[in-house]
Formats: sequence, structure tokens, C-alpha cells
Amino acid sequence: MQPENLSEHPEHSRLPMSFPDIQAHRPLSVMQYREFSREQFSIPQQCFGPQENIYKLLALNTHIADELLKNLWQQSQMPDRAAALVAVGGYGRRELFPGSDIDLMILLDEACDDTTKQKVEAFLTLLWDIKFPVAQSVRTLKDCLGEAKNDVTVMTSLMEHHYLSGNRELYDRLTALIRSSKLWPSKKYFKEKSEELVNRHHKFGDTANHLEPNVKENPGSLRDLHTLQWLTHRHFHTRCFEELVPSNFLTDRETLALRETYTTLARIRFALHLHTGRGEDRLLFDYQHDVATLLGFTEADRNQRVEAFMQCFYRATNQASTLVEVIIKRLQSSIFPSLLRRRARPVNARFQIRGNQLEARHSGIFEQNPPAILELFWLLQEHDQLTGPSDALIRLLLDHLDRIDETFRNDTCNREMFISILNHPVTNVREIRRMAQLGVLGRYWPSFDAVTGRMQFDLYHIYTVEEHTLRVFENACQFSRPASTNESAAYHDVFTQTPKALILYLAALFHDIAKGREGDHSELGAAEARSFCLHHNLSSFDANLVSWLVENHLVMSMTAQHHDASDPQVLKKFAENVGNLTRLHYLYLLTIADIQGTNPKLWNSWRSTLLSDLYQNTSMYLHHGLDSPVEPRELIQEVKESALRSLAKLGYRREKCLGFWQELEEDYFLRHSDDEVVRQVSAIFGRASEEDVVVSIHQYSARGATEIFIYCNDRNYLFAHIVSTLSRLGLTVVHARIITSRKGHALDTFLVLGEDQGPISDKHQCTIVESKLAETLRNPHRISISFNNKLPRKIRELRVPVQVNFEHDMQHAYTTMELRAPDFSGLLASLGKAFMDCSVSIHNARISTLGERVHNIFQLSTLDNLPLDSQQQQALTQAVLDALQ
Repeated sequence: MQPENLSEHPEHSRLPMSFPDIQAHRPLSVMQYREFSREQFSIPQQCFGPQENIYKLLALNTHIADELLKNLWQQSQMPDRAAALVAVGGYGRRELFPGSDIDLMILLDEACDDTTKQKVEAFLTLLWDIKFPVAQSVRTLKDCLGEAKNDVTVMTSLMEHHYLSGNRELYDRLTALIRSSKLWPSKKYFKEKSEELVNRHHKFGDTANHLEPNVKENPGSLRDLHTLQWLTHRHFHTRCFEELVPSNFLTDRETLALRETYTTLARIRFALHLHTGRGEDRLLFDYQHDVATLLGFTEADRNQRVEAFMQCFYRATNQASTLVEVIIKRLQSSIFPSLLRRRARPVNARFQIRGNQLEARHSGIFEQNPPAILELFWLLQEHDQLTGPSDALIRLLLDHLDRIDETFRNDTCNREMFISILNHPVTNVREIRRMAQLGVLGRYWPSFDAVTGRMQFDLYHIYTVEEHTLRVFENACQFSRPASTNESAAYHDVFTQTPKALILYLAALFHDIAKGREGDHSELGAAEARSFCLHHNLSSFDANLVSWLVENHLVMSMTAQHHDASDPQVLKKFAENVGNLTRLHYLYLLTIADIQGTNPKLWNSWRSTLLSDLYQNTSMYLHHGLDSPVEPRELIQEVKESALRSLAKLGYRREKCLGFWQELEEDYFLRHSDDEVVRQVSAIFGRASEEDVVVSIHQYSARGATEIFIYCNDRNYLFAHIVSTLSRLGLTVVHARIITSRKGHALDTFLVLGEDQGPISDKHQCTIVESKLAETLRNPHRISISFNNKLPRKIRELRVPVQVNFEHDMQHAYTTMELRAPDFSGLLASLGKAFMDCSVSIHNARISTLGERVHNIFQLSTLDNLPLDSQQQQALTQAVLDALQ
């Protein structure tokens, strides 16, 4: 986008239009030039404000750089015919941001002598000494030709240039060289830059809707607009998008949209550079609030201010993505006109197929017949070999989006068509995403438009609401396809037990649709889902089922990850809420689709196993019948008998096992499977001496993580020593069961994940972990507690609250502490340090994580085995807050 004429800028009078006269004055010193440069570049920064014209600010910045460089070039006394000073790249197109490098090329005459080369070196040295942020190159015309021919990036940089000083004739020869169609013909250039754009999009996950986007490089970012400008410039030899309107290549509406999008993104990048004081293009959580303030967002609530700002950003990038894709497609047809010469094959009175694209048979189809808007996507499903609509058809569609109004939404045929598209067994994902990209889905379903670009203020989601919704929908649809992996095949098997795929698809689309509204988004979304379903002629039964799934879409993940699902009471409560197997099948699949679509890094074998176990156990519970649940006493006896049979085969007598189990609370057998009991008893009975510690590692446990079992005499600060050691070894504790026997022995089980978020895969590492833990337990006096005293920046910026609650356990004379807090590496070690500082002993604990949050329960006492009084509770609360905030 070309900046406007600088002379129109109101701050023009403040420009230093008279630089030092090298004939009349002594040259400035390095320090004087450095200070002078800093003062001049501060002018556009001081001018920046919510209403300031970004084009003029960029032009002002560019003008200052031009004048400074011209003056310095004159100071160098370069021979007039020897070289030319040329601005290239972003600086060459007069788009100089506060933190941008100043792309500079010194173009040498082929016949330049050593004296000229020495002066060039002195000139560049001066730029470096005064800390001028240049990215320089020194080339001859021959060098330019060779490097541009071999590297499209060099070619692109040279295409954007303006003259600064020196040999003007040499500069004009460069211009002629770059304009030549023999060097990178438009067809070749189009193919190379299009592939570059696709690869860059893949690098960023094909979406700009990350919560910490890159303003310059993400899909829909400034680089996409630059790419479009390069492509049209190479083919049409135009300098700006406005020049493409008279030829009808672009419409006035498209040109205006491109300018508005560029203005929004350029203002954000300018403010981001100002705030960070450098060329930072990542819009990190740390910067978003202050950048929003610089841009004039004034919402009183911090999160609301950031949310409003980021929604503005995401809407701009979404619009840019659509515009760039449509116009590049149009440009492709112009560069490769043979695509348009193929014979068209009529589909019906409104549409035809040409090659692999769907076209309109006449320009009035949407004006005369608005339902053809949805028919377009339905036809693409019926003819799934097509790559999509032609650029002319997309242009028509975008010009008629306003035809999707309340009358359109209430039309029976349109409602049936939408459900048909949504329920297509093969291409529903492709077309629903296309409808979202082109703005059709948001017009037909206004609630979707409302969440487009909306952030989610947590560490769990990495996408905006609408991008997350589309990914969850895609995951749900994937369950309908047979899969090769065991895990995916298991989900497909569950899917085949659901009566209607449409129920799952609608629940996936509606589960977060009420995000950002006042009230519980699950309840609000459930009410809207039911209304939508009834409006689209689903039965009351189906509408109620979709509504129930939306309202309860978090329940299964919360139960699996925040509670002990092996506890009969927990299982009973969950099963009663679910009620029947049909609901269970749907909820299980929706939960998996939701987590997988939230953050790919969060889905691991541990969470998969948690949900699978809860699903299987609930399924058995529902088969058994809600009216005749299995009593805890029966479950305990079942675990014991099964474990005794296995232990007998290993040579351990029944009496010895029962005698040992007298030391344990019955709760132990509810919290451990029979296999776990067998492994732990075998490890304890197999130790060398009564006083020896036991560290037993089961590399691949049934729970999807590596199981570490520790048995030793309980002592003060044992928990802190263990979790500190695990933290130093780079292991993440996802679950822990801390148990103290009646004789004062600790039976602690930790489920851990390695750095790849899976079980420890290396047996040698297991040996190292076992050795380090044993050394820690045998020599506690040698251990220094390590902990993370610096909160990760994302948690710090999102200000996730820490909640600490206490209750008195009358049965055991313990104090129960419940902790809800953001999860981060080293949290347990920090927590252990807080317990140590407050002289607190841990007798039992349940530790679990849910994405970015932990929900831990500890049974605590003083070192004298007394409950914590109110003063001690307050001191511990403060210590925990200091450690975790």
C-alpha cells in the first residue's frame, strides 16, 4: 500500500528540512549524529495517536530516513558517477515502521575504483557507529541481475525501490532491469510467490486466529497484503491497488476493504513497535493491553479492553485472508487465461461447471434468487471433485451477502438446505469452513458472527472462539470416518453407536457459542441450541439432546481431570447426570473433539486414558443400572481378592498380604486398581531391608503416563523433596496420590509425563529417575529445594486467580486444603517450598490438572500432627499466593 503525499501531513512544518551544509560547516561528530537521528525519528512517534493517519506517519518516518541518509551520503564525498544510494524492500516502498530495519542498497558502477569502495566502507561504518538500523547490500547491476534471477526474495526486494542519492542514470538502469519481463515473467513469479505464501501459512497453522499472533507474518497479516501487491505489480506494473479499479480487476468495494484492512494492521504494528521499543511483530499477551491503550481502546475492564482490541485485529486478518485468496484466484485466471477457455457445462438454470470450478450462469442469480447462496455450497458437495467457486462467483456472492436477512433465515427451503450441508457425510467440514471464511455462516447464524475474532482469556485455548468452534466441528466429523490408529478406531466405534451424527455436529457448533456474554455460556448456549434446532425442524427429543450436550460439554473433562473417577461416589454422581448410554456416547465424543480442538499440545495419552476410563466405567455403571449401583464395600473386596490371586502366583502368602493391608485405610483400595496394588505390594515385599526405601517405576501404565511409586518412612518435607527432584529431572506431574499408613509409612504414587508430554520413553531415563529419587530419599539433608519463583508470562498477563480453601477433617484431626490455581512447570516444587516454610506436614493428597489449571487437595497438619489453626492457615495461604502469583 503506497503512503500518501507527505506534504499533506499537518506535522510537515516540524520536519528538519535544512540539514548541515557540508561546505559551510564542519561535519557532525558520531555522537551528534546519533542524537540528531534519535530526535528526528521521535517526531512520528510523538505524532502517533488514535486518530492519526497511519499512511502519513509512515511517509514521515520514511522522509526522515531519506533526508538523514542523503546528508550522510553527501558527507562521505562519494564520486557522483561511482554509485547510487537506493532504498529497497519495505523502506523502498516507503513503509518504514519505528522498529523496522532500513533496507539500503549501494549500487556500484562496474568501473568503480578502490577509492570508491573505501568510501562505501567508511559510509557504512558511519551508519553503524551512529546506530542507524540499516540492513545493507552492496551490488553492481550484474550482481543485481544474478542474485535476483536466482532468488525471488531478492527480486521482490529490488522491485520496491526509490532513489536517494548518487548516480541517477545508474539507478534508472536498475529500474529498467527490474521491470524487464525477461527477468521473472509474471507466470513464473506468480507460481513462486504463491507457493511461498502457502508455505508461510502452513508454518503458522493456516490461521491468524492464535491468541498471540504475528502481525506481519500470520495468515491474513501485512505480509499477505504485500504478497498481493507484489503479484499485481509484477503482472500489471501498477504501484497501488487503486490503479486496478479502472480495468475492473478490482472493485471500489474491494479497494476500500484492502485499504481499511491495511490501515488497521499497520496501526497495530506501529503501536506494537512503539510499545516494545524494537521491531517486535509478535502480539504477545504481555503487550496486548498497552497496545490497545495506545490505539485508543478505553474499556475500563482490562480484559474487555484487550478483547475489543483483539477482536478488531482478528476481524481485519479474516477479511484480509478472504480478500487476498479471492483476488489471487482472480489474478491466476488473468495470468493463465487458458483456464477460462474451457467449455462450460450447465448444472441448472443458475450454475455451471468450467474445469474444476463452479460458476454463475448470469450475474443476477443472487439478486433474483437469494436461496442460490446456500445452493452454491450444496452443489459443491454434490460435485465434490470441484475445487470451489470461481473468483467471479465469489465476487458476486460477497456483493450480495446482505440478501441473507431475517426473511432468508426463516425460509423453510433455506433451513433444510443448511441442515443438509451441515449433515453431509463427506464434505461438510470443507463447506462449513468455506461458508465461515466468505462470511455466509456469520450472516445466516448471527451468533457465529458475534464470536468471530473473540479471544478466550485462559491458557487452555490457543484459538479464537470461532476458530476453535470450527476445529471442534471438524474433529467431530472425523469420528464418522473409519481410522487406522487404535485410538481413532475406538472413537469411530463409539460414533457408530450414536443414532444421528447431526446431533453431535450441532453440539460441536453450539458448545461455545455464548462465550463473551453475561452469564454461564453453557446454559445460554444450551437455550440457543434448542431454539435453533426447533427452528430447523428437529424433533423436540433431538433438540433437547443437543441442548443437554451443550449445557454439559465441560462435565466429563472436569470429572475425569478434577476428581478421582475411581471413587464410587464420583462415578455415581456423573452417571446419574448422564442418565443413559446414548448421552454418554455423544458426550464422550464431544469432550474429545473439544479438547483436541482447544490446543493440540494438550491432548496426550494421559488425558485420553482418563476420559476412556471414565467412559468405560460409566458405561458399566449404566449397564448395571442406576437403581442398583455397586457398593464401595463390594469394589474394595473385589480389588483385594483379585490382587490376592495375583500375589499368590508370585509366591506371597495371603496372611502376609492381609497383615500388611491392615496398615492401610480402605480408601487405598478405592484409589488403586488391582494391578497397581500387586505392583506396589511386590515392590515393598521385595526390598532389601525393612528400613530401605522403595522407588518403583512402571514405564507405561494403563493410565497413559509413567507411574512412579515411592515407599519409605514418612517424614517432614518428603513431598517437597520428591516434587523438587522430579521438577529438576524435567518431568511433569499430572496426578499424585499421597497416602500415609497407620504405621507412618508413605505410599506415594506420581503419574508423570516426559518433555514430549507422553510417558517416559527411554528405559535409561527411567533408571536415572529411579536412582535420583532413591538418593533424595536416603540423603534428604543433601537436597536443596529448587522451585520456580517466576510466574510464566502468560499466567502473569491473564491474571488467573489462585483459590485456597481450608476445612477441618474431624475424623483424622487433619486440616484439608483445597487449591485451585494456574498450572505451570515447577508448580508443585514451589508449593512444596511453601509447605516447608510454614512447617506443614502432608499426610494425604490428590493432585490433578485440567489443561492450564490444577485442582489439588491436601490433608495437612503441623509438624506436631495437630490441625492448622486460623493463624497458621492464613500464613500458609499467603505463602502459597507468594509462590504461585
